[in-house]
Amino acid sequence: MLDEGARALLAAVCGLCKQEGFQIVEEGDLQRSGIAAEAVRPTMALLEEKKLIELRYAEGGIYCVRPLPAGKGYLAREACERKEREKLKRGVFLFAALGALAGGIGASLFAFVLFLLLHV
Repeated sequence: MLDEGARALLAAVCGLCKQEGFQIVEEGDLQRSGIAAEAVRPTMALLEEKKLIELRYAEGGIYCVRPLPAGKGYLAREACERKEREKLKRGVFLFAALGALAGGIGASLFAFVLFLLLHV
């Protein structure tokens, strides 16, 4: 599992490298993903270590990089999992709201019947 900065950097690399093969990417382009300048190089090394990207060279703020299929797959799986979590949250909210509504109606009916029985 990647932290937020590594995930954002991987998404930036995949977004900048639309063609197959290696692409030349500047550090400034990668910083637009929200990661700090001093964290780009170690995060790129982490992504390479996890075999999500491949670096040919990294010198002077210029990287020759290509995303690997595992990196693209990681982002796709994460997007799918995010959608599933949102769907689950909506389902839980719906059942909680319906349960609260049913409980409120049940309690109101109970109080009304109790009122009728005590005041007859």
